[in-house]
Parts: sequence; structure tokens; C-alpha cells
Amino acid sequence: MPDKRRERFYLELLRRALPEIPSSNPAEPEPPDFLFANEMGGLGIEFTSFHLPPSPGKRPHQEQQSLKDRIVEIAERLHHEAGGPALYVGVYFNENYPLDKKDIKRLAKEIAQSVLEAPVPQSIRETVQIPWGYRPEETIGIRIHPSVDGKDKLWHADAGGWVATITPDHVRDVLQSKAKTASRARSHCGELWLVIVNDAFSRAAPAEIADEALEEVYEAPFNRVIWFLPSVPRTLHLKLRAPAA
Repeated sequence: MPDKRRERFYLELLRRALPEIPSSNPAEPEPPDFLFANEMGGLGIEFTSFHLPPSPGKRPHQEQQSLKDRIVEIAERLHHEAGGPALYVGVYFNENYPLDKKDIKRLAKEIAQSVLEAPVPQSIRETVQIPWGYRPEETIGIRIHPSVDGKDKLWHADAGGWVATITPDHVRDVLQSKAKTASRARSHCGELWLVIVNDAFSRAAPAEIADEALEEVYEAPFNRVIWFLPSVPRTLHLKLRAPAA
């Protein structure tokens, strides 16, 4: 995952779901993405985003997603120009209100104003959700997380609508692609986790892991493989055939 600010954001959300992760500042040896010193030779955490290309014939979803992304992009710019602080913002759109190009400027302005008027979270573990009546009716939710350093920011539109199914084969493809990374990361740590991020704000096609993929037993060179839903946040631990040596 080349976007370091996104990795740090995911790490903070992962800490909410797994308090066992140390609160100390990790090293970033690349790989793994993050390395925490401990008595067991170090805990390494490697992030990878799950991307599933949209299926043929799904153009209406792609068009709506493009409009969502454009609206949120402009809202972020307007918020910044108005003097708003650096934030992580997720905007969930109401699928009962199909979007049109004529909606872009109006909705962007209304979303930016909603965030400007909302209280700013004071702790990295705090989330502000803008309630109904204080956000555009074309949205079903706006979530605000504080910046990790007061400078980093990240705004995303949700990827709702059509949802693809993630199968065991999809998971095995991810594990196979990360095998080389694991062998290099092992030189830095005694324990290594792989966190597969299934992000509702990703610009890839929206996807949901199937029950059969959660029940499958996988072979992987990691001590843990975690399916991570950062928008909740929630972790699902995938089953491994044997702990990595």
C-alpha cells in the first residue's frame, strides 16, 4: 500500500478494533509497514487494500461513484478554503437519491458547510457523526475523525450500491501476492500480521467477503491474517492452516 498517510489512518482505526496493538510509535522499515518493538523480536503489521474490478455491465454504479467522488473532492477543497482543520471525513450517500451532474456544486457546498459547523473530535479514538437535519438529505451519514497530526487529511465518498462477493480464491490471490513481502519482512520481526483492508470508502468496486471465505483455512506465511473493515471498525480473523515459522 504506497499511500503512507492512508496506512497511518488505517493503523489508528485498527487500534480501536484491537487494543492489544501497542500505543507506541512504530518504526516503518518497509516491509513491514509498521514495526513495534517487543520481547518476542518485534511485531510487524503489513497492510494491503483489497481491490476487485467492477464486473462488466455495471456502468450505472461507476457513473454514480464518479459523481460521489467529485462531490466529496470539491467539498474537501471548500472546507479547506474556509479555514477548516485537517480531518478524516467519510460521506455516505443515500442511494434513494440518484445523483446528477447538476447536484455537484450544491451538494459539495452543503457537505463542506456541515463539516465546518460540526464539532471537531478531540481524540483520535473519537468519531463525530453529523445527525439528520444537519447534513444534506442526499446523505445518510457523515463521519468525522480527527487528523493524526493536525496536518494529514483524507476525505472519501462511500462505495455503496452494487456489491461484489469476495470468495476464497480472491483471498488466496491476495495471500499469494504478499508472499514475497512476508519473506522480506521476517528479517525485521518475530511476529508478522497481514491486514487486508476492505474499505467502504475505496474507489475500487464495493465488495463483501462471503461466509465461505471466512470459513476457509488458508496457507500463509503470516502469524495472523486479518480482514479489516475500517468504516466500522471491525476485524475478522481468517483461519490459517498452521502458524508461520
